[in-house]
Amino acid sequence: MMKACFKIVRNSEERLQAYAIRAIVYLGEQHCPWDEEFDGNDDAATQVLGCVNGEPFATARIRWFAEFAKLERLAIRQPFRGAGHGHELLAYLLAVCAEKGFAKAYLHAQARLEPFYARHGFERRGATFAFSDHLYVEMAATIARDSGAITLADGPMVLNRPEGEWGRPGILERSAQRMGMKGAPLTPAYR
Repeated sequence: MMKACFKIVRNSEERLQAYAIRAIVYLGEQHCPWDEEFDGNDDAATQVLGCVNGEPFATARIRWFAEFAKLERLAIRQPFRGAGHGHELLAYLLAVCAEKGFAKAYLHAQARLEPFYARHGFERRGATFAFSDHLYVEMAATIARDSGAITLADGPMVLNRPEGEWGRPGILERSAQRMGMKGAPLTPAYR
């Protein structure tokens, strides 16, 4: 199995790659209408991209709510399916949620994929429902909150760091150092 890497989308090229994967899978394979797939929630979501040997092959997005994180638009290009990458993608998404301090993940699973999500601790909630010509089930999982989850106590510089990179000093810490500000160490205060 080829090693996959997953990351939070940081620029327009990565965002276009994520959207292209969704277009291939949802519009092309599953015949979802454009305005239902690209539903107006993308700009408010954290986009994730997966690559194998530099080739984009998977994507998902996470939307953040007060009590839970909602996992959406998980997609893997057909040539990369069956190699365990879906499990890797889901594990990455749950780790991002836990790192942000969330203890609950929620999703709408296509009914045929309910057993896949159940293997990852998701439990069905409510009745089957339909949209975009597919049957779905609500599912939720309790996840272990990361003991090092980011909090207000981590301070302003850690909270300024790029999404998902709270353990690595960010550009604003270098800016504070340039100004000779004390309390702006280049070593992580987080973790």
